[in-house]
Amino acid sequence: MAAIHVNRSRAIVRKNFQFKPFHTKNAVPLASANLNLDEDLLVFTRAGKDFALILRQMVYHHIAQGKINGEPYLVSF
Repeated sequence: MAAIHVNRSRAIVRKNFQFKPFHTKNAVPLASANLNLDEDLLVFTRAGKDFALILRQMVYHHIAQGKINGEPYLVSF
């Protein structure tokens, strides 16, 4: 998948979001996350590494953001 460039000058900025963004802080290996085997995940690649977010959390928040190797990221659906 090719990277998408976002033109920030065209963004609509509001003080209040309809959904509270999910700020990720502590990533853990999936093997030690104690997830159910049927847990649905939203998987994305950043800096050549795969990362996963729990889909049921994303259904609530709709936006996840944080930093990977000091670089900010945002995932939404």
